This record gives sequence, structure tokens and C-alpha cells, in this order.
Amino acid sequence: MGCGEKMKRKAFRCKNIYTVKSSELIDGYVITEENKIIFVGSEDKGKAFITEDTEQFSFDDKFMMPGFHDFHVHLLTGAMAEYGGILRYAESEEEAARILWEKNKDRLDSDWIFGGAWDHFKWPDCKLPSKASLDRYFPNTKVFVPNKECHGAWLNSKALEHFHITKDTPDPKDGYFSRDEDGEPDGYLHETAQFQFLTQIFNSCTDEQIAEYTKAYAKTANALGITSVGDVAVMNSIRESAYRLLDEKGQLNIRVHFAKPLMDDFESLRRLQAEYTGERVRFIGTKDFIDGTPMGHSGYMLEDYSDMPGFRSCPMIEPEMLIQRVALMSKHNIKVRLHACGDAGARLCLDAFEDARKQYGEKDLRHCVEHLEATTPEDIKRFGELKVIASVQPEHMPKYDFYNHPFHSMIGEERMRYSWPFESLRKSGAVLAYGTDFPVADMSPYRGIYRSVTRLTNEGEPEGGFNSWEKVSVHESLKAYTYGSAYAANREEELGTLEPGKLADMVVLDENIFECAEDREVMFAIKPVMTIMDGKVVYSR
Repeated sequence: MGCGEKMKRKAFRCKNIYTVKSSELIDGYVITEENKIIFVGSEDKGKAFITEDTEQFSFDDKFMMPGFHDFHVHLLTGAMAEYGGILRYAESEEEAARILWEKNKDRLDSDWIFGGAWDHFKWPDCKLPSKASLDRYFPNTKVFVPNKECHGAWLNSKALEHFHITKDTPDPKDGYFSRDEDGEPDGYLHETAQFQFLTQIFNSCTDEQIAEYTKAYAKTANALGITSVGDVAVMNSIRESAYRLLDEKGQLNIRVHFAKPLMDDFESLRRLQAEYTGERVRFIGTKDFIDGTPMGHSGYMLEDYSDMPGFRSCPMIEPEMLIQRVALMSKHNIKVRLHACGDAGARLCLDAFEDARKQYGEKDLRHCVEHLEATTPEDIKRFGELKVIASVQPEHMPKYDFYNHPFHSMIGEERMRYSWPFESLRKSGAVLAYGTDFPVADMSPYRGIYRSVTRLTNEGEPEGGFNSWEKVSVHESLKAYTYGSAYAANREEELGTLEPGKLADMVVLDENIFECAEDREVMFAIKPVMTIMDGKVVYSR
């Protein structure tokens, strides 16, 4: 489209239009002009908006809804992992190494080989991987592969040499270098041990390289019906200048709402707050880690781990420092998003938000707690009282072999009653904002909806669903993936529903989710027919 050229008015005819404003479906039209919706309603009334120049689309009995807004992704980490090879479905260390080889065997002259999302809990004996298996396939190319939770990384010998990680390298605070019986690093880096090296790798990439990763990510996202994301920091893995480079070229087909590290230089955060306010690339605040994950015994817990008496882990930020920093952000109207998987981590987040509220009043900042794999009934109630967003990822729930899930032994049955408490959070008055945490989980929103509605593993376990009282209805699950995420990004006036005046971000599916949400095979196979972003068709099957 040339400079100054207007897009045609578009009319989308569909018998099942889901606006998100209610669970009732509309048989009629959505009509757009330029990048805005100008009409949503019945066929008879819609015809008045159609002229001979209107571009018309007919989807009959398909399903039309707002574009999905994945509120929690690690965009660049995920894009690089997908480029190198996603390993989440590998059944062994050897299979994971072989998949990585098959994906990258024609680019062994690359500076780095990436990949991601391996899950050793699916491997024999749940054994962590070592450099030896990677060395067999990649003796001369550096390899860096984060695990599915992005809280550990698998490196080969060349990568260890590059980072000068030796027998004498001390473990960092809140992390460690796994070692063999002779004390030599064996290729696994845990928590903070990997983060500094991820930062070095990201910093070595140019804006142009990152723009290409971003463009490839957006293409995959659009093909799943995703039109907006919340890009959250893992150390320094956000490059807003690269996103803007794509935007200025008219090549950014996804809205990126990014959150930089909470402990970044304060004045630089203020500059981002003033500078990045666009419709496609927008600074929406800060994000940081309070803890790791219970699966790695790094989630900060109120009581001892069931399988590690005397150990509860600890916060990654000193509580007093966190409270001061959150207060500073609140004073200057900057949103804070805090990763908390353990119940003590969640409580610390709420305490910090409550303290800031006492100091600076009830501001509409919509602070967020991310993940919430474990919490308490008392703290669930505080979400509604403090108006804190529950930014959660349904696909984090048990996905296979429920009865042997590590949580049974790690945190015990009583605490599992308050794991991923989505419906209780919603009933407390908290707004749910759904995401995937990609590349930690599969990018598909349909898997998350299935998990939220049924709370079943892939094998259909347990009968009736895990903590069945926490099931979220189809309507509320879709709302959390659209309006809820838009609200959490302070963009509910522009995004998240289909109604006149909103930005034209939409998806057409070949299945009516209200009719198939509990059918795993159908949900996991859903593919959009068309994705529209900013009034432009960005994906068509």
C-alpha cells in the first residue's frame, strides 16, 4: 500500500461473532474502515455500511472473535529457541540433542546454535542433561539451550569455554553450575548462573538480527490468531529499538507491550515511559523475578518443601529493596509485574503493592503477579482488594501423568489445593490476563483455553479435572485471553473486544470454541482461517 493510500472498507460476514462483551454470539457483520471497527451487528443493519467499494469476506458458520493477546511471552528468547529447535516433546536427552542436530546441521558455521524448552522431567530418571551429548553432535559450534521454564540452560563444551566456566568458577548467588564427580562443569547452568550469559548473547545481536527474529515470531503468532503480546524481561532480552525498526518499515504485524527489568536505571525507565507510547510498540512498565519455580525447588515457599525438610528457598530480591523499588515505580506511575511461583513469593508481591498503595494512594496502575503456581486462600482474597492483575498461564498446569506430577512430592496435597487458582482469583475480583510464557509453554492459545476449561492432562487426568472448582468457563477464559490482557496493558479502550471504535484486531477460526472447548483433539488442532491486525489481513489460510 503506497504512502497516503487508504485501505478499503472491509465487511466480514459470519454467523458466529463473539464480541467478548457477552457470551451471546451475533449472526451478522463486523465492518472495518482503515484500522478501526465501525460496525458490529446484525446482517440487516450491517448492509447499510456496505458500498460498492467495500471488500467483502464471507465466513458462514465459522467463529469470529478479537485477536488473542498473549500477555506473557519472552519474545526474543522464544523466537531464537524456535529458530534453533523447540525440544519440549523430546522423550530423552539423546532425542533432544538429535532434534537440535537435525534442525541445525546445515548451519554449523553459525556463531551460536540455539534451541529451547527441553523438559528433563519427561526423560528417563528425570536426569538433567550434560555437555557430553551435545559435544557428540556439536564439537566445534557453541550451543546454548534454555529449558522449558527458562530457569536453566544446557551448554556444550565450546559454550562453556567461551564463557570461561571452569572447575574454579564460583557459583553465583541464587544459582549454580552443575558439576561432575571431578568438580568440572558438566553443561547445566541453573537460575542466575545462566542469566548473565544470556544477556551477553543478546547484547551481541544487532537490531537488524533481532528484527528478523521478531518478524519470524510475529508470523508464527499471526498464524495462531495472536495479534498482541506482553513481552516481559528475562534479564535484558528485550530490544525495543528493533521492534520500532520493524514498525517504522511497516513490517511489525503484532503489537508489543514490553516490560523492562524492575532494577534497570530509573531515568532510563522514565525515558522509555515517555518515548514508547505507540499503537504497536509500547512500554507498559517493569518486570522482575521474586523467585524461581517450585519444580526447581527455587519457588519461595511459606513452609518447607515436602521433599526437602528445612528448605523453603528465598526471594531473589531483598524484601526491603523490593518494597522501596515498587514504591518508587508507583510514585511515578510505572506498572510493576512480578514473577512469583511460590506462595511466599506471591505474598511478598502483594505486600509490596499494598505498601505502595498506602504511600501513594490507589492509583490505576494495574500491577501484576505472574504465574501463581502456589498461593493461599488469604492471599487470593487480597488480589481483588488490592486490584492486582492475576497474569497466569493455564498451560503451566499438569499436562501429562497427573498422578506422578512432581508437585505431589514437592509441595504436598494440601498446598496443591491452591495451585493455579484461576476461578478463585476471578471471584475475588481480580482481572485474569492469560498468556503462555512462550517458550516455556506452547504458543497456542487453544491449549491454554482447553486447560483452563477442563483442568485435565493430555491423558484426561484426573477424573473431573485438577481442583475442579477452579475451572473457568469458556466465556471467561476467552475474555481473559482478550479483554483481560488488554485491560492489564491499560488498552481496554482500544483492544480486547469487537465493538465500534476499537482497533481492528480479529481472528476467524474454523471451530466454534463454545462447542469444542472440552475436546482436546479438536482444540489442539485448531488453525485460524484468517487473522486481521490493524485492519490488515496478516494471515490467511
